[in-house]
Amino acid sequence: MLRPLLTLITDFGTREYYVGALKGSILEVHPEIELVDVSHEVPSHDVLAGALTAAGSCPWFPSRTVHLVVVDPGVGSERRVLIAVTDRHRYVAPDNGVLSLVFRQDPPSRVIAVEAEHYYRHPVCPTFHARDILGPVAAWLAKGIAVENFGSEVSDYKLLTLPSPAEESGRLHGRVLHIDKFGNIITTFTQKELDDFRTRHPQWRLRIGNKTVERLVEYYSQGAEGEAIALTGSSGFLEIAVARRPASQELQVSRGMSVVLEPAGGSA
Repeated sequence: MLRPLLTLITDFGTREYYVGALKGSILEVHPEIELVDVSHEVPSHDVLAGALTAAGSCPWFPSRTVHLVVVDPGVGSERRVLIAVTDRHRYVAPDNGVLSLVFRQDPPSRVIAVEAEHYYRHPVCPTFHARDILGPVAAWLAKGIAVENFGSEVSDYKLLTLPSPAEESGRLHGRVLHIDKFGNIITTFTQKELDDFRTRHPQWRLRIGNKTVERLVEYYSQGAEGEAIALTGSSGFLEIAVARRPASQELQVSRGMSVVLEPAGGSA
């Protein structure tokens, strides 16, 4: 029989004891579970980065996997702990929007606000809900406790408001959503938005700061070393890369900066 899977995404890092304590609290409830470390290097308190990490990794796990996502700047406050059930997976996370991108891919059929404190580890430390609440709840869920036993169904859970590309004067305005470990620049443009724009404007370019990108490729090594290129990455968003160099440094780009899709020549 296959062991149940529980994945872990946190912003704890690995230098401190936090990940070890979290795993201990899970294994105390469910010693047979298989823990999978997806990432503990989400930037501290960066809920959007946590949402991107979850959306990029969780869908690829087998059905019935439980995913624990802890990027929780509101720990100790009145923010809720949620269990979300989708067609394939189950998630445990704080109610701060960290599951927003997951829900775009795999909408939840039920979301439960956790209220049943007998599934917690006691006493509960107000600064370490991951160890004392989220971890044990995820473990009990993976052990087979029915979701309705944890609390009440809710529909007013928080979702991140992501910047949507806006068209103005024939140009499509987006933003830098994320910069990955390699310095690749992930934008808010989707493949569909790019395809639609290219249908209307076969000659097109991307403008970011005072730089332009005009070449679309399928994979990174198609670019000559140092060449700025565009491609759709594994996250489904349009990326700007510089072949074999960190694009964010080469182009002097940071998260939140404007990115514009425009007809070549700049006219609508």
